Amino acid sequence: MRSSRLQQLTQSLPPVYFSFIMATGIVSIGAHVAGLETISIPLFWLNKAVYVYLMILLAGRLLFFFPALLTELTSHDKGPGFFTIVAGSAVLGVQYKLLEQNNERAMMLLVFAVVVWVLVVYTFFVGTIVESEKPTLEKGLNGTWLLLVVSTQSLAVLGTLLTPHLPYSAAVGLLSTVCAFLLGFLFYFIFVTLILYRLLFMPEKAENFTPPYWIDMGAVAITTLAGATLTETIKTTVGTGLVDMLPFIKGISILAWATATWWIPLIILLEIWQHGVKRVPLTYSPPYWSLVFPLGMYTVCTWRLSEALRLPFLRPAAHACLYVALIAWALTFLGLCIQTARSLSQQPG
Repeated sequence: MRSSRLQQLTQSLPPVYFSFIMATGIVSIGAHVAGLETISIPLFWLNKAVYVYLMILLAGRLLFFFPALLTELTSHDKGPGFFTIVAGSAVLGVQYKLLEQNNERAMMLLVFAVVVWVLVVYTFFVGTIVESEKPTLEKGLNGTWLLLVVSTQSLAVLGTLLTPHLPYSAAVGLLSTVCAFLLGFLFYFIFVTLILYRLLFMPEKAENFTPPYWIDMGAVAITTLAGATLTETIKTTVGTGLVDMLPFIKGISILAWATATWWIPLIILLEIWQHGVKRVPLTYSPPYWSLVFPLGMYTVCTWRLSEALRLPFLRPAAHACLYVALIAWALTFLGLCIQTARSLSQQPG
């Protein structure tokens, strides 16, 4: 019976489960920058264990259920969820770099994340472009499309942190991460324009307003983090020729942070409308980790922006958001545990 359950998990593994790695990793990093190592380290170990488990399931799905996986990857609805594999791997790599100073393991995760990003980006875009029957904008587009932005910026963050340890010059490394940063920024404005068009000019049912819409905020929060990380690294790295870009990168970082801040009240009000006015039940589902991740990312990006631009008055906002992110993580993890316990209790024998 256990083998049957494992086979079912492997066959139906949604890639969005890697959002657990993203959420847990960024909350751990947020606790680390705030000096809360008693919280940060256990979350790091939990993340490592769950990542290995998910990678085993993913490998099994690749080996035994590849046609179904490819169908999902080239679909408008489920395809963007595969970018969580990239972002989760990169966030775990940042944990290895910051919490354990394990540059080798972080480098392995960076290489893996870059390879997966290339495969997923071009398979997804080609597959959806050549598809003969396509969904309407209302049915085919949602907040998960911004995972493309999150995954791209996660590579920029980890790649920038590992610049001194890359097997080529710092100039090449930083140019690559600057390009990833700018590409992610471009993708954001393309897709968020379409998402806002859908929200403003098409009917929106309360049950369709799912947690991944928080990625609207999380995508610009991680853009802020990438910009702040690049700013600090470029300033302290000699001979890259990128110093002249610093004002531009700082400007984008502030714009991204302001946009992320603007999103928060709007999404909270829409959550109140969904659950308070329309009475949509609040029950656990894996996409809720897509809500936790932006909260943790806003904490870290605000902290790093305050350091990069010498704006210490932003730190209280980062501290406050950290506790909100920790509570959100704990409640979502509790929901996961309850759902798992119920699922196991319903298994015959």
